[in-house]
Amino acid sequence: MNGSIYERELVSILSGKKDSIKKIGNRMGYESRESLESLIKSPFYVTRSAGSKGADIVAIRYDISMIIEVKSSSSSNLTFSSSSGKNQEQAIKLSRLCEGAGLFLIYAFRLKNAKDDPWKMFSIPGEPRGRFRSLYSIIPNVKITKNDNFIMQWEDGLPLHRMISFLENLQSV
Repeated sequence: MNGSIYERELVSILSGKKDSIKKIGNRMGYESRESLESLIKSPFYVTRSAGSKGADIVAIRYDISMIIEVKSSSSSNLTFSSSSGKNQEQAIKLSRLCEGAGLFLIYAFRLKNAKDDPWKMFSIPGEPRGRFRSLYSIIPNVKITKNDNFIMQWEDGLPLHRMISFLENLQSV
């Protein structure tokens, strides 16, 4: 499947689209599903960035802005050094742009054929400012190999529903 299908899926979930949330929520337990369903009442403003010029998705709600790059794979390990290092270069470039604005870059890793929540969230190491730091503190950083390349290991990521639950609690304070 084309990666843009998964970008659209994540956009639809973060935008609070009932059908998409129900479809993915059917795989999950009650609490996980309930976290995602909170997006129906309190969605993000989400926009996709077509092409490879910038991050895939920008999601904004209240005072939280998320810059998200989407990757999908049928393998639980995704190395950034593949594709002639293009993914590594893009990650560094985008994270520098985010850091200049006090943000950090989030990678949403969609594991094809996952049994539960197929989305896991990772961050690129950075130093975000403002309330956004608290979100950064719960999202695991991508790992760095001995050759200084990024790698995401799906099982180490933060499930999407946990990130949403954290944001719900953060923004209700």
